[in-house]
Amino acid sequence: MISALSEHDKRWAITLAAILLRSIVGFSDYSGFATPPKYGDYEAQRHWMELTINLSPTSWYVNNGSINNASYWPLDYPPLSGYQSWLHGQFVQHVLPCSLGMLCCVQ
Repeated sequence: MISALSEHDKRWAITLAAILLRSIVGFSDYSGFATPPKYGDYEAQRHWMELTINLSPTSWYVNNGSINNASYWPLDYPPLSGYQSWLHGQFVQHVLPCSLGMLCCVQ
């Protein structure tokens, strides 16, 4: 049956299947949703950007207990991932500066 479809119809079928899949996935909760204090993957990515923006590269992998606490989403990937977080953090810092501020007060 699929081979009987025209090339145009195949593209439409693939597009609609992709939209359906994205819609189904988009309505589900993310990893760690509403589970304090870590809150899942989004918080991990935000925290890694926070670490790389506010600490020197030599401190990214050092557990100092207060700011870079190994029990709260430590940067545990190779340094290339740290630099990727730093690069994205540069952008986020200009758009939402307080979102990456170490110990920033939320009002």
